[in-house]
Amino acid sequence: MFSRYILVSTGLMLLASWAHGACVGPEALESKLRAHPDSATFTEIGKWFDKHQQYSCAIQSYRAALKFSPDSPGILELLATSLYSSGDLNSSADALQHAIKLDPKNLSTHLRLAAVLEELHKEDAKTEWQKALEIDPQSGVALDGLSRHLIAEADYAGAIALLRDSRLNEKLTLDLVQAYGKAGMLKEAEALLIATLTKGSSYPLVNALATVYVNEGLRQKALEIANEFSIAHPDNADANTLRLRLLLLSNDINQATPLAQKLLASRPRDPYLLYVCGTLERQAGDFEAARGHLQLAVNLEPEVYQSHYGLGVVLLKLNDLRGSKEHLQRAITLQEPDPEVHLELATVLRKLGETLAAEHELKLYREASQSMENATVAESKAIRGQQELDAGDSGKAVELYREALQASPGDALLYYKLSIALEQLGDVPGEREALEKAIQIDPDMAAAHNQLGYLASRGGDMVSAEEHFREAVRAAPTFVEAWINLAAALGTQSKVSEARKAIERALQLDPNNGEAQQLQQELAKAVRP
Repeated sequence: MFSRYILVSTGLMLLASWAHGACVGPEALESKLRAHPDSATFTEIGKWFDKHQQYSCAIQSYRAALKFSPDSPGILELLATSLYSSGDLNSSADALQHAIKLDPKNLSTHLRLAAVLEELHKEDAKTEWQKALEIDPQSGVALDGLSRHLIAEADYAGAIALLRDSRLNEKLTLDLVQAYGKAGMLKEAEALLIATLTKGSSYPLVNALATVYVNEGLRQKALEIANEFSIAHPDNADANTLRLRLLLLSNDINQATPLAQKLLASRPRDPYLLYVCGTLERQAGDFEAARGHLQLAVNLEPEVYQSHYGLGVVLLKLNDLRGSKEHLQRAITLQEPDPEVHLELATVLRKLGETLAAEHELKLYREASQSMENATVAESKAIRGQQELDAGDSGKAVELYREALQASPGDALLYYKLSIALEQLGDVPGEREALEKAIQIDPDMAAAHNQLGYLASRGGDMVSAEEHFREAVRAAPTFVEAWINLAAALGTQSKVSEARKAIERALQLDPNNGEAQQLQQELAKAVRP
């Protein structure tokens, strides 16, 4: 009787506190709450407040419910959701962490916590995605979250290893394509997208394939698929905008101009279309019309570099020097500018009599022009190198990659691509040298460490092999191949216990990996030292 009296008293006190607040739900729920001020009723009314976006009242309700059921992970998760919706991300994360302590195997709680930690830019988000995948290795949300995290960390090999053998939906396909693209594996990205598009087209997939084609230097192919999709989907605004972007990229002004005007007529406050029409008008010499469109683009999106640059050039043509200076300088502060911005600003400053400042801008123009020229040469050579490699001419590919590196000697990815071409030539010393250059520039390039480990193991240097494999899994904790290689290297050195842990990690990441399964069986038979 005593414990029941305490419980009822608690409910009455909470209800009294509730009555003095500003939170009022529907009469039916309020009546139920007066009759039964318990965990279930406070939770029910909290859900009502959530549904009606009264998040502070929902939070108050769930906290009242927790007075009765402090160990309820479900109520804690509801509280966390309301806290998140109210903008209190840190408290939301705290509530989710408490819920996980009470129920560590609840997938949805780990997924929610990972998403919140991503928004808070916390490295712990990766751990939560991984824990979610331990619960459900095929969770699309967890695979998407972890792959995006790895890509953001520039761990492209890890993201590829994570997704390559997974059941891919459209979102995961796009994640894998992005990882391939960032890793310079454009042919793999192209093949994946073409295979996926045969099962049905969608704008995101078409846009991704067009982007891959552009990066491969195949602009006409990109335009062809964009045209085909926009004809099949004439009302798809994104598809028409993609076609416009590709026409501009191909410098086809005759087709781009009427298309841009048509699209702007249907979307008169679209900042990108305003910028495009303003740019086309500037190129045609209609500076007044260009000023109107570019000024509106800047007003709608004041943080866009291109609109400020275009408006600055137009104002220079209209002899508004002060206005031109303001927008050109703003463009420079927004991002690393094209060299021409410095040249245009130098012209404005000279006309304003600011000679020293003009000379400084000219110096920056020359430096940026040289840097851009080098980058363009490197990109062109790298694309041709990949084409020669795909065609089977490894010698020509090596030659082109070396020329690319002369223009861009600090590019770790180029050294890695060079190592692949040298491997196909059978030039092991050259391959090793290229890989060592790659990790010297980028110590977290997991794929390069993995290959160096393979070369060391093939040469019998298992100590160095182990070191490189450990570096690979440090840089890319989801890199299954590197975990298998590490386990093999450890096993060869009779470090059976460590080898078993490594292969267990590989199988956690990829339970159906045949190579890992076979190695695990072999290690199970090994005698501990």
